[in-house]
Amino acid sequence: MSINDFDPDILQDFLTESGELLEELESDLVDLEATPQDPELLNQIFRALHTIKGSASFLALTNLVAIAHCSESALNTARNGELIIGKPEMDLLLAAIDVLKIQFEELTSGNFELTAADPELISKLTILGDGGSLDADTPCETTAQTSDTAQPEPSQAADGRTIQSIELDAGKLDLIEHMASDISDTIDQSMQRIAELIDPGTRQVACNNLTDLFEDIVKTVDFFEIPPVARLAKVLDSAIEAVPSLTDDQLAQLTPRLMGLCMLLKEQSAELVNKSLITWPCDTLIQRMGELIDGHELTDGVLPNGADGYAALQIDGIAYGDADALSIAEEDDTALTPAAGQTEIKAPTNQSEPAAAARKPVVNAVEQTIRVEVSRLESLMNLVGELVLQKNRIGAMAEDVTRSMIDPDLIEQMEVTASTLDRVTGDIQLAVMRTRMQPLDKLFGKYPRLIRDLATKTHKQINLEIIGGDTEVDKSVIEELGDPLVHLLRNSADHGIESPAVRSANGKDPTGTIKLVAGHEGSHVCVQIIDDGKGLDRNVIGAKAVERGLVSAEQLGSLSDEEIFRFILEPGFSTAEQVSDLSGRGVGMDVVRTNIESKLKGGISIESKKGEGTTINVTIPLTVAIMPAMMVAVSDEVFAIPLTNITEIVHPTPEMLSKLGDEPVIHLRGSVYPLISSQEVFAVPEHERQEEQFVVVIGFNQKLIGLRVTRVIGQQEIVIKPLDGVKRDGPISGATVRNDGGVSLIMDIAELMRHSRNQRAGHAAHA
Repeated sequence: MSINDFDPDILQDFLTESGELLEELESDLVDLEATPQDPELLNQIFRALHTIKGSASFLALTNLVAIAHCSESALNTARNGELIIGKPEMDLLLAAIDVLKIQFEELTSGNFELTAADPELISKLTILGDGGSLDADTPCETTAQTSDTAQPEPSQAADGRTIQSIELDAGKLDLIEHMASDISDTIDQSMQRIAELIDPGTRQVACNNLTDLFEDIVKTVDFFEIPPVARLAKVLDSAIEAVPSLTDDQLAQLTPRLMGLCMLLKEQSAELVNKSLITWPCDTLIQRMGELIDGHELTDGVLPNGADGYAALQIDGIAYGDADALSIAEEDDTALTPAAGQTEIKAPTNQSEPAAAARKPVVNAVEQTIRVEVSRLESLMNLVGELVLQKNRIGAMAEDVTRSMIDPDLIEQMEVTASTLDRVTGDIQLAVMRTRMQPLDKLFGKYPRLIRDLATKTHKQINLEIIGGDTEVDKSVIEELGDPLVHLLRNSADHGIESPAVRSANGKDPTGTIKLVAGHEGSHVCVQIIDDGKGLDRNVIGAKAVERGLVSAEQLGSLSDEEIFRFILEPGFSTAEQVSDLSGRGVGMDVVRTNIESKLKGGISIESKKGEGTTINVTIPLTVAIMPAMMVAVSDEVFAIPLTNITEIVHPTPEMLSKLGDEPVIHLRGSVYPLISSQEVFAVPEHERQEEQFVVVIGFNQKLIGLRVTRVIGQQEIVIKPLDGVKRDGPISGATVRNDGGVSLIMDIAELMRHSRNQRAGHAAHA
């Protein structure tokens, strides 16, 4: 069987579920290096690898199974206390994860000829799995015994079971644990449903569920081609098909036998993991079930009311577990009646472990999450965007009606309807946005490995602390935020954190710390990258800025520390004395600024103290799809300004307006802010310009400027439409449809602030 024989949906489920496990594995392994003997973490990592391997085996992904299997074996040795995971061992495990990631990328792209892992990597992991050490030239002897090729003779157990060793080919052997676990889970669900067959009110639903469950068991068992196991599975399948035609008395005899048969099948499949096949003398049980299936009443072997699965096996000649402890609850007619939410299966004491496992109460598992294709969410988000636009139009029409001479009752009805539509639309919008929200942990989980590798490469000791990973943002924000954070973390590790020797000489802990902190700030999320490294040097950056022509030596003294530090975000700006393969070429930080300010409509600011460290603050909106905005007129055109960037709107008096040199400013409550004209920014022809009556005070990256506009129209919730492929004149980030049906451009606040800085620089140069 090849992967091409599988349903594409099965492959997609594998990529989705195992892909999530793979993402968690990397960060868990880095955590394990710090606490190598943490049993819970070891078990968690082992289970994840085991699940990936089992699913890959089912899909016949040989190369993927090979690397997963040897990694799993090494972890199992650590679980057994025979291996301590140190740095060399962790290097191998992380290298294995890298191979798995490459293989998953190949599968995602449709390439099923997966890259094989380096034989040396597999060999070293195998040595660890066999209990050896990495400096050994040859693998150590393993304690596991290999089976002889000849089949041993069956042995007869005291309870009448026959136990026989069997051989399975390598492909099926890799899958056997997965099969046993799958059958065990399915049987646990089945036993609960079997109990529901007694009640006519739940019988039909239970029967439908059992049909699906037993079909799954038959399909799973058929793959392994072991006749005694397949025989029991097929009897279950045949029996459930006959249930709708049986009487209550016949069901009372069949139901305990179904339970008993499930218990046998569960133990039988579990023992296959040990390459052992258990069989019982089941002829009488199967014969009596056959009679019931055919609609006949039993003449012998009749069970009393309330009999359970153990009683059914005993009366049909199968001593399952301790026969002396078996009992039949003749007086309890409710033995097979399930309690609310669970099934109580009567059990004797002193049973063997597999039997005891089968008797545990089975609780209904409630599905808490579902998987939804991203394309469906995108479509839903687009529809909600259209709904918001129509809601805006209804609101505008209601205002028009209010001003007209229409029946007051009709006006009131329209106002109520518009208000209700506004509320419902808001609730739907919030609900849809929440479906797209994801915790930043999905992004942050990749960075412990990044910092570990950077520390190794730079010969530094670096500790990464992550705080607020449960903060949620829109999926599209996470996708755009990934690369900027990688650049910022690399800079902190390469430029910020000093070498252990330098840190010790300066009285610092030899191990540097980088903190990645996230939290909500209103409708935005703030992400901070904080390091306790050498910090930024104002003089060095300033001198480089003058050399590059970004600022004059005269202006340099009047600039704040933050304004000088922002020069490192300029294209090609670098103060590194040496160029490494990590950083120093002057590329990257300008990309960070572009991604955050232009693509995410966020902001970035830098704080630093020489010798103490640097903090980079990244502020981003929760979503970049829908946002509140203030609609303003620039001459005859209407523009949208993001409301989150507006500090206040004023109707200035002549006394509030003045100039500092050639630079227009506005005086507000003792403070002075730069003032720019929106008509100049958007190059409105002189003959079309109108009086700019209002000033919108805009805040961005802790800086304020005043933007003069012709009129202020009012607040609206806008749906952002991208302008991909469209030539942009001026600081524009997108477009939106207004509530009157017209189209407005959305101002790019980051670009607007840069325009203001350039304008001031131009005035200063001219002076």
